[in-house]
Amino acid sequence: MRVDPGFEELYRANHSVVFRAAYLLSGRREIAEDATQEAFARALERWSRLGGQPWVAGWVMSTALNEVRRSWRRRGAASPTDVGEGLPGGEDAIDLWRGIRRLPRRQQEAVVLHYVADRPLGEVAAVMGCQVGTVKAHLSRARKVLARAMEVTRDEI
Repeated sequence: MRVDPGFEELYRANHSVVFRAAYLLSGRREIAEDATQEAFARALERWSRLGGQPWVAGWVMSTALNEVRRSWRRRGAASPTDVGEGLPGGEDAIDLWRGIRRLPRRQQEAVVLHYVADRPLGEVAAVMGCQVGTVKAHLSRARKVLARAMEVTRDEI
């Protein structure tokens, strides 16, 4: 089967960031792999309508995160200690990822999409289905919680 070059480019440019976001939100590699695979499979099925749209990467990200949410409902949430294994950056990075996993779900999504996936605020808002101001509020609250958590971690050392 010949795949459209536009889809191949979308896949190459976005697969790793979609997987990383799904992994950081789910805390489990198998959930992230399934969510990422499902999102790209759906995009390929709908490529005749999606191809060339400026928002297609956001659509794939949103689809993957919806799959992660479905897995939460089916299987329950991952333990915060599941995240961090295999991530580069040493103990501080692992502590940060664990802190992210302890945030409320919407704050997790905002942090991962904006800071990890490097998506602009407008796209984060579209993926999350809310206003840009709401995303900013989630990010602000998350930064405060994470800053306090990292201070506590450093004090324990």
